[in-house]
Amino acid sequence: AEAARLDSMDFSALTHRDLFAVVDYFTCSEIESFIGNSVSTFSANQIALRNGMKSSWYNSRSIPLGEVLPVYHIPLVYTYTEESQGLGKSLLKASILSVRGTFGMSADIHILYHGQNDWQFLMWLKKYSVIVHTHEPQWLDMIETMRQNGNPAHSHLFLHQGNYIGTWQRIDLPLFIDAEYVLFVDSDTIISNTFGMHDFGLDVTPGLAASAEADEDFKVPWNVGVVLFNVPKLRETHGVFLDFIRSHTDSPVFNGNVSDQGAYLEFYASVTQFLDTIFNVKPYWNNPRNFKERKIVHFHGLKPHDFLQIFMGYPVDSWAVALHSLLSKKGKKMEFVCMVMHDFSKFVSKDEENLREYCENAFGRDGEKKVDVCIKFFSDLGAEEGDNVSCAKHIDSSFINVRTLLGLFSS
Repeated sequence: AEAARLDSMDFSALTHRDLFAVVDYFTCSEIESFIGNSVSTFSANQIALRNGMKSSWYNSRSIPLGEVLPVYHIPLVYTYTEESQGLGKSLLKASILSVRGTFGMSADIHILYHGQNDWQFLMWLKKYSVIVHTHEPQWLDMIETMRQNGNPAHSHLFLHQGNYIGTWQRIDLPLFIDAEYVLFVDSDTIISNTFGMHDFGLDVTPGLAASAEADEDFKVPWNVGVVLFNVPKLRETHGVFLDFIRSHTDSPVFNGNVSDQGAYLEFYASVTQFLDTIFNVKPYWNNPRNFKERKIVHFHGLKPHDFLQIFMGYPVDSWAVALHSLLSKKGKKMEFVCMVMHDFSKFVSKDEENLREYCENAFGRDGEKKVDVCIKFFSDLGAEEGDNVSCAKHIDSSFINVRTLLGLFSS
């Protein structure tokens, strides 16, 4: 009788709208990919279910629901080549550990991986649920020619073939990642605090968003060590972007900037926005707001071990010429360096084997004692709680250059 009654009922979108909506919702939830209108609550829920992956929206560039329900994670993307220097792998591990330490397993981590011989590292990536995309670039000869034509005084990356390949790998990102937006991060970054799509505001970039570099008050997109990318835009323009790069092989300079950074900022200039500085905080900056509200710390130029060497009084000529301007800083104090060194220490010290490799690569040529100083420094600093930490107390007094420390941190 009940079946007969139901059979006689008139089911339509007009009379049973909510029922059809429920059916649509659960049907869409079982489909791998989704395209919708991000202003729609229905679509916004479908996007949230997919954790930022395999979902796109064809209307405005934001998800308004994210302002009240901050559940929209953004995938993070790294690149790596086995031809890079050992320090790069250690920094990358620390960065990945910072993602897992800050977000847990809620954030998807992708890596475009060039090479197939370092099975131990590949197993390490699997352990931390990193999604590995095998990357065999078709443009290696072009980039090597560009590197050889580059001036090391403009960028230290010109000095090492593997490191230079690594910095260009991101150009193939749209060939591997199925998402509307991703946040690309360099290996020398530390994720300090959580964030999501809602943190990028309602007017999200249609192309890319990048932040300041050496001068934090110069609010112009310049540094692409952390970049918010609109993946469909990159996919649409991938071929012509490669042609544009190829036209600069003889001189890797773009509108006053160099290499991949210059290429992105010149080619995508019309669809580039400024990324809030809290997503790309440099240790040598001085604005308290950037450090108090920091989301990502970027050890641009000077790496954590470089600062430790500065504390220990290493001479300026220990570093590449391109870094000398950062070392001098024209009398400015680096009062927040220890705070972000602490951010790094918390995560590099979570993997004892990686910490040892990092210190051996950074200090091995100077003897085992300095390797031990390095390990103890980052281990002890990482064990401290809060932001008000002291770097000086964690260095053996026989290795500290007190004058250097006072010059860096005194007001």
